[in-house]
Amino acid sequence: MMEKVKQFLKWLTPFIIFLVLALLVVSIPIIKKQTFLGSDSLFHFNRFYDAAMQLKTHKISYFQTNYGFLGTGRMLSTLYGPVAAYAGGFLLLVAGTWFKFEILTDLIVLIVSALGMYKLCRVNNVDKYPAIFIGFIYMYSSMVMQWVTAQQFTGVGAMIVPFVMIYATQMVRKNDVSFFGFAFVMSLLIQTHLMSAMITMIGILPFFVVGLVKAVDKKQRVKMLLHTIYAALITLVLTINVWYNLIYISATNHLLPVYPVPEVRTYGYNFNVQSLVNIMKPTEFILFIFVLYFVIRRFKQVDILTKTTALTGFFFLVISWSHFPWGVFQYLIPQLSYTLQFPKRFLVIAFVCLLVTFGRILTYEIKNNTHKSNYAVVVTILLLIIGSAGLDFYAIHQRSVNYVSLNTKHHKNNKNDNSIYYYMKRHHRTLQKDTQSHKLSNLLEDIIKATPDYVPSYKQIKGHSEYDKLNPYKLYYQQYIEKNHNKKLHFKHVVRKDGSLTVRFKLRKAQKIQVPLAKYAQTQVTVNGTVKNVKTTKIGAIIVSAKKGKNTVNVKYVTSFTTRLMMVFTWIGWILFGIFAITKIKRNK
Repeated sequence: MMEKVKQFLKWLTPFIIFLVLALLVVSIPIIKKQTFLGSDSLFHFNRFYDAAMQLKTHKISYFQTNYGFLGTGRMLSTLYGPVAAYAGGFLLLVAGTWFKFEILTDLIVLIVSALGMYKLCRVNNVDKYPAIFIGFIYMYSSMVMQWVTAQQFTGVGAMIVPFVMIYATQMVRKNDVSFFGFAFVMSLLIQTHLMSAMITMIGILPFFVVGLVKAVDKKQRVKMLLHTIYAALITLVLTINVWYNLIYISATNHLLPVYPVPEVRTYGYNFNVQSLVNIMKPTEFILFIFVLYFVIRRFKQVDILTKTTALTGFFFLVISWSHFPWGVFQYLIPQLSYTLQFPKRFLVIAFVCLLVTFGRILTYEIKNNTHKSNYAVVVTILLLIIGSAGLDFYAIHQRSVNYVSLNTKHHKNNKNDNSIYYYMKRHHRTLQKDTQSHKLSNLLEDIIKATPDYVPSYKQIKGHSEYDKLNPYKLYYQQYIEKNHNKKLHFKHVVRKDGSLTVRFKLRKAQKIQVPLAKYAQTQVTVNGTVKNVKTTKIGAIIVSAKKGKNTVNVKYVTSFTTRLMMVFTWIGWILFGIFAITKIKRNK
């Protein structure tokens, strides 16, 4: 019995270490009772709040946002990590307040990231304690910490990427891939963050090619190819709800793209202060240069897996750089300005690949070199710990300072700034009161950011100049936010059991009026009980001819038969996959 307890504690050791390290990261916000808000915080908080209220009230609306974003009926989570949105909504209900939710999600992202990196190292023959150290470096890395300090969803994607790369490295180690496991983690990443999934797919390609070339015979090569195709087909089935809806809705609507950056190259990593603190720390850069130097110097001695991870990591490191010729690529492919946006996103593959390479180097050096060499390894590790942790805690301290400023000062409304939060002075609550209140809507009513991503547009907006001319941030503020806070005309929002959304208001005289509701091609609009073909503004806000007295406007997203069928296929796919997984686990026992 005692032997089993010892074995269990030994197995649990990495998790305990990562838990302690994660608690250290969140210690400052816990002690000071602070909830950090980054540039994307309110965007994701509204998604999670909408999902949470759907789960709480059982008024499910997969396509319409009826609770978040002030109840505008716009579309968002359908096109942006639907499973992650509902998972976040569930965690929000469990946490009860925004403060607890942020701490809870920080811990989950940090610990799962570390465990994923640890597992990736272990399956690639890295010894236990070097693997734990690599897990620590990854959880404290700039990629993962983006969620902790600024709620950027790239950090959540980075949490899952190591699990996907387990199967990528398997292609080189075994010239094969476990296609069910590969399909599961890839589907999970697509359901969480599509851009991270697309970048990871590119990152897998070198491993796939090396695996095919390295195969001993045609039979092994065909087997690996077939298993990869099986994984791709299963992934397609498990993610129908993402790719089908994205294609169909984009084809039938002019969706406003995310902010198209003027110059893509300016959003890579560089060697200025902002980049070295928030994108790639000096200790990380030095570590990566050391890894590359080691592999190049011993290129003939290192195995094919180490070469593949190192060279893949180096490639992604180079294309993440500001001085990579992104200007040329943007000229040739203008869509990069609103699809990729930020080349720094490629760093996630560089981090994962170069860190697992470093883990293999550490294992080799500890096993094969002298005590003096081991001392050098220990000193290097200490410097990495101090450097990584030091800059992370500095970034958290800066967020703490910003929190005090945001909590004590009422920011002015700035309709033309796409990065500021609008403080609505209607309720006169503070940020701290809102984030610790069990009434979750308080925060989203008091501090608002105009986010026009994916609202319907009057035409296809291409490039930064057209986007800037339209100025959708200003229009969104005026038509969706300001309208909802109009003191003279009060809009009351009511969510129906069928998932539709009704807005009620009173007028002193009959007139045309713009209401803060979005209309897509599939949205059915009912005005005072009659289905109407209404006009819309340039960014999809509904304009109706209202009567004197009480008025109601109802919006309902009407799905086609094909859409419903595709959603059913997704559910069936996950159910069958779950049954297979349970059967396989029982069989292995």
